[in-house]
Amino acid sequence: MTVQHAGTPGPEAVQTSTCFLRDRAHAQNLADHVHAQDHSVWIGEWHTHPASRPVPSSRDAATYHQLLDAPELGFHRFIAVIVGPRGPHWDITAWTCLNNTIAQVSVHGLPHQPQHR
Repeated sequence: MTVQHAGTPGPEAVQTSTCFLRDRAHAQNLADHVHAQDHSVWIGEWHTHPASRPVPSSRDAATYHQLLDAPELGFHRFIAVIVGPRGPHWDITAWTCLNNTIAQVSVHGLPHQPQHR
């Protein structure tokens, strides 16, 4: 599976140190745009854990399962990418969610990872 596009939270997103609620209109506009452009489809989400390891939290896991259970989305598998600090760099991990299992998967072809401040 190849990730071709990743969006921003959007201007109406709610972002705190422990919670994120996407700007649904912004996300839908991006999904519509990239589908029209190259037939890309939404396969998952990305977010940061600015103060902890990039491992799905219990809240993350509950959200992934809710998305998998939403019949209107039609997910059979869900991909989650989490970015978190590791020394002076960012650690990027990917997770696949299928049924009741969340497992880490390999990430290949990432650009240079910037230092964080």
